[in-house]
Amino acid sequence: MRMSPWLTVLVLAALGCAHTEDSTAKPERPKWMPPEGACPKGALVQMERLGLKPGDKVPVIVDAIQDHPGPARYNYSFVIALPRDDGEKKLPGARIGGRLFVTKHRVFGRYDRVFLPESGAMSVPFCGVLLDARWDRDGEGLIAYPSPMKGFSVVQDNTGVILVVDQYP
Repeated sequence: MRMSPWLTVLVLAALGCAHTEDSTAKPERPKWMPPEGACPKGALVQMERLGLKPGDKVPVIVDAIQDHPGPARYNYSFVIALPRDDGEKKLPGARIGGRLFVTKHRVFGRYDRVFLPESGAMSVPFCGVLLDARWDRDGEGLIAYPSPMKGFSVVQDNTGVILVVDQYP
């Protein structure tokens, strides 16, 4: 059985496309990372109004409840981060709300709202992720250690950096 020249071209093109897709596929996401996600609606507009853009970094105390020097214990929970004075005064007086995701070796933070001092209890949408400013440059949260308390992880200290993003990685 002889194939028509057009059919041969189509088959070769399909094989070439299939090969290209395999070589550009993203590596499999580690199971311990939280799923990718979209920022809250209106977050980019509100962040721009606050003078923030994707790539900006805000040094923070990760959880206002654990505002003390030394190690901190975190579990999967809602937290309020306190921006620290780093000389640039980003978000002075504000509080940044979000959720921590805890594994045995990482603490991830996804922050989705900013409570501004002049607005009382009102918040505006925000989009940021937690980084460890000392050694973790990969965007995969704070390096943590298992805690004797079930569901908790321990980190070396209670500080971190919130990286402003346009999508949760």
